[in-house]
Amino acid sequence: MNVEVACSSSRADADEHAAICANEETPVWPRAMLQVVMANPAKPTIPAMRFRRGMIVLGAVIGAHVLLLYLAVSTRDRMVERPIEPVTITAMLLSPQAEPVTPAAPAAVEPPATPSPARPAVRAKPSPQVQPQARSRVSHSAAATPAPVAPRAPLAPTENAAPSATAQPAPAVPTPLPTTAPANESAPATAPILAEPATPRNVAHIDCAIPKPDYPDISMRRGENGTAIVRFVVGLSGRIETTQLQRSSGYPRLDEAALAAVHASVCQPYRENGAAVRAAYSQSFVFGLTE
Repeated sequence: MNVEVACSSSRADADEHAAICANEETPVWPRAMLQVVMANPAKPTIPAMRFRRGMIVLGAVIGAHVLLLYLAVSTRDRMVERPIEPVTITAMLLSPQAEPVTPAAPAAVEPPATPSPARPAVRAKPSPQVQPQARSRVSHSAAATPAPVAPRAPLAPTENAAPSATAQPAPAVPTPLPTTAPANESAPATAPILAEPATPRNVAHIDCAIPKPDYPDISMRRGENGTAIVRFVVGLSGRIETTQLQRSSGYPRLDEAALAAVHASVCQPYRENGAAVRAAYSQSFVFGLTE
């Protein structure tokens, strides 16, 4: 019985025990039982199988965790290795622009005090120069023409027309009284030819090419309309001397367009009896949305 138990102790040592049991001298019936045991070795017990399965599952779980850890570390390293795009920052120094503003203001305030005393000196110079020229012309004209007797009444306009700026040349005037009388008569005769009348004549018609005023786009969009009347004066040469807004349309843009049209017009001199006369005329400009 001892030999039989020794020979069937474990499956791992079956070959070794088989050789020992074969060499030993045992009875016949134990050898037969030994052969049966060797032919059908004993299966491992249930706890050993569970232990092996647990070790296999544990190893698989550990391997899976190691693989996941490796993948996580590798992906993190790849994300860190991505190139970082450089960010450019432009900076502007505004300090040099602010410096020249402060010193320029006080320097320009000082000079206007000096030119004020020089003005009265300029006014006094032209007044004495004009009078001797006028007198010299009168004396030459008097010498060239005969001296008929004339009343002293026209002497008053000559003295009033040329007011004396200084009182020094006054005593020298009465000596050439008989000779200056015809010169004084001829002077007012030539004056209306050279000098223009003080006030222009209002006329009902004048020969002018007045262009159509431009209707401002802003006024059209806003619905601005009205009638503007412009009064202008035409000189002896046909040039427009002055323009004046006689009646407003109610909108500054329309009034400016009417004045611009008058300035751009071309006129002919207004004549009466063959002579050019300054004329004043009023032109109306109608601004309507139906145009």
